[in-house]
Amino acid sequence: MNYGVILASGKGTRIKDNINIPKQFRKINDKPVIIYTIQRFLKENLFDSIYIVVSKEYLEYTNNILKEYLESTKNIKIVCGGKERIDSITNSINSIVADNGCNEDDIIVIHDAVRPFVTDKILKNSIDGARKYDAVVCAMPVADTLLYSTNNIIVEKIPDRSMFYKGQAPDSFKLKTFIELLDNLTEEQKQKLTGTSQVCTFNNYPMHIIDGDELNFKITTKSDFALAEAIVKGMDNND
Repeated sequence: MNYGVILASGKGTRIKDNINIPKQFRKINDKPVIIYTIQRFLKENLFDSIYIVVSKEYLEYTNNILKEYLESTKNIKIVCGGKERIDSITNSINSIVADNGCNEDDIIVIHDAVRPFVTDKILKNSIDGARKYDAVVCAMPVADTLLYSTNNIIVEKIPDRSMFYKGQAPDSFKLKTFIELLDNLTEEQKQKLTGTSQVCTFNNYPMHIIDGDELNFKITTKSDFALAEAIVKGMDNND
């Protein structure tokens, strides 16, 4: 089976304004960001089940907006998130295994709710890549010049950017492999984990790269919201 996991339990504290709601629930053209993301996952019927991970205080709110904006919630389950990203991921895994068990050919695709423009191609390649390689991450080559500074004042080195990539999402795995990698993490590693792909690097486990897309950006700042609104308006005009 193919499982989609959409992480939506973050607080979005990096946006400094007076809107008191996490960014995944803010609206773009009268529709919450998270709904755009979920609809991308539903579009091509690639997933047998989709698990939405949200904070405890937004469980009921999420359930209500899913009913409002989606035609069907049949294969969607809402899961309570944890304190850190690793806790939310673990909660989603536990829910998947409790519901369906864990089979050799099961695939899990883990995505951020605030990347609403993930493409069909990325999702398909994530599933195919995970089935072939066990673990894959979506990424883009770095286009800008990289500056290295240990004191944040003086440029000490300019690395060769050809070896660097911008990590995006999703991160995708064979479910059984991913569970084993999680179980191998030490408590110290769990505390340091900021991105899903680190589950592989902490285990010295190979993770293959699949091509990302410039549209698959993470909404983090007010300017990101302005860009997202422009993209949605452009899509609407093309329909």
